[in-house]
Order: sequence, then structure tokens, then C-alpha cells
Amino acid sequence: MLKLKSKLRKSVLFFLRKMPWSYQDRFYYYRKFKKLPNIRKPKLFNEKILYRKFVTGDYVRYGILADKVLVRDYIAKTIGDEYLVPLLHETAQPVTLLGLKSLKNTVIKSNHGSGMVEIILDEPDDKQKQWLIKRCEEWLACDFSLEAREIHYRYIKPRIMVEQYVGDGRLAAIDYKFHMFNKKDGNFEYVLQVIYNRSGNAPLSMNFYVNNLTSCFYKIRDTGLDISHELPTLQKVLDLSKTLASDFDYVRVDWYIHDGRIYFGELTFTPGAGMVTGLDQGLNELMGSMWVQDHKPDVMPGPPAEVSALPVVLKKV
Repeated sequence: MLKLKSKLRKSVLFFLRKMPWSYQDRFYYYRKFKKLPNIRKPKLFNEKILYRKFVTGDYVRYGILADKVLVRDYIAKTIGDEYLVPLLHETAQPVTLLGLKSLKNTVIKSNHGSGMVEIILDEPDDKQKQWLIKRCEEWLACDFSLEAREIHYRYIKPRIMVEQYVGDGRLAAIDYKFHMFNKKDGNFEYVLQVIYNRSGNAPLSMNFYVNNLTSCFYKIRDTGLDISHELPTLQKVLDLSKTLASDFDYVRVDWYIHDGRIYFGELTFTPGAGMVTGLDQGLNELMGSMWVQDHKPDVMPGPPAEVSALPVVLKKV
């Protein structure tokens, strides 16, 4: 019986992978939320992400700005390079890491996806360096667009980055994620998502602030984080986020704050690939209503041409 179930599961997954990405997303959305998404007339935040993924996405530009190497030029030109985490090395050949004088207090990551990060606080020995090189080679071989059917990641040439570590060496830096909604009249609405306790004994926690920086709208696993001492800095971060979001109806802008300094993290155009959980207390509906999204009424979500007509130089080998 177990073998039969295993075979059936493999068969279902095989046929699922043959389906257009938009239909795969419908399946995964249903499996996660127990209902089908309304992609034709999206209202929820997650539904509007799916609509952007398959109908209105500016995939080439998203790819450039989601590229953690190339976006640095955009940040430097738009708001200034003082907000960039110092880049110590970038390469397509992980073996070149062996030529660096030191890897102590660095962050090694890929430029073309999420979750491919290693924080190095102490100088690694030879065995650890060889492990890091192998890890980086695995990252470079990953087509991140396949992880959650996000087309724009196909337009990023995989690279390895070595950045200076920003933090106190004990806990991961607090993430300040500004969901910026451009109202197209010069004004913005926003949701600040604060993520903390990424490491340590306490559980991963989140606080959400809606159109203000003082009154928390919703908390997940609250452990008493107080951001009041960062309010002047966060107001500056909000102003910078408005500048970076001025060309988009929606984008999430991520930041870190350490020792009073502001550091840009990344731009995200399809958070959670449209499968974001934890948006309770009506937050999914509220963020959906904030997003003034252009629609193409005569276009049914389906397999976009960009998936099968990518520039040869960007295709994974």
C-alpha cells in the first residue's frame, strides 16, 4: 500500500510539473489555503501577487532589480551608495574565495534567490572552506525560478557575493520590510513587517504596522520587541522606500539598521510567490485593497511567453 501511494504521488508530481506554471500555482495555492485563488479578478494580496507573476509582470526589469549584485547600481544612483552593505567580493567561480585574505565576519550569499546564505563569524579552516565552495557551486547550479514559479529569476545570471557582516554577532539582524503601495497620485500606503528572533532561543516573530510606525496592527509570536527607539531612523527608511518604490504600483523594500546606520537589503516584487501565510486579522484583504493594480481584462492567466522565450545567455546550462 505504501509503495502504491508513493507511486501515485510521484505520478501526480510528474504531471503537475508538466502543467503551465499558472495552473501549478492554482494547485499549490489550493493545497495551502484550501480554496482556489481568484486570479481573473484578484482582490487579496496573495491573488494580486499571482496576477503580477503571470499577467502584468515586467520580468526583465524585476530580474535586474532582484539581482543582488545589479541592484546595487540602482540603489547608488537613486538614493546613494552609503546605504549599501560593503561588498568584499563577487564571482561566478567559488574557488576564488580561497584567495581572499579572510572570511571572518562576512556573509556569503547568492545573488539570484533567497535562502542561499551563510554567515561566517569566525575564520573557517580548510575543511570548512571546501564545504563553502561546494555549497556555493550548488547555489550557482540552482534555477531559482523553478522553486516557486517566479519568472523574473530566470533573468539573473547567478553570482556569489561576499558582503561584510552587519550585526552584533549574537542574533540575526532585525528585518524591516516595507510593503509599499503606490496610489498613483503621489501618495503611498504601506505595511511595515518587522521580523526578529531569526536565531536564538525565542521563536521567529513578526510585527505588522499599517500606515504608521507606532501602533502595531498584528503580532505573531510576540516577544516584546520595542521599536520606539528606532522611530526617527525608520521615518528616514520610509522616505527612502517611497523613493525606491516610485516606479512601481507595489514593491517590498527590505532594510537593516545597525548602530544607527541604515543598510539596504533587497527589492522583492513577488513576496512568497503569492503563497504568503500569516496575513491574518484581515491583513491579506487589507493589503490587497491597498494595491492599485493595473489589469488586462482580456487576458486570462496562463503560461507567459517569457518562460519559453528567454535569452539564451540567461538560460541555465
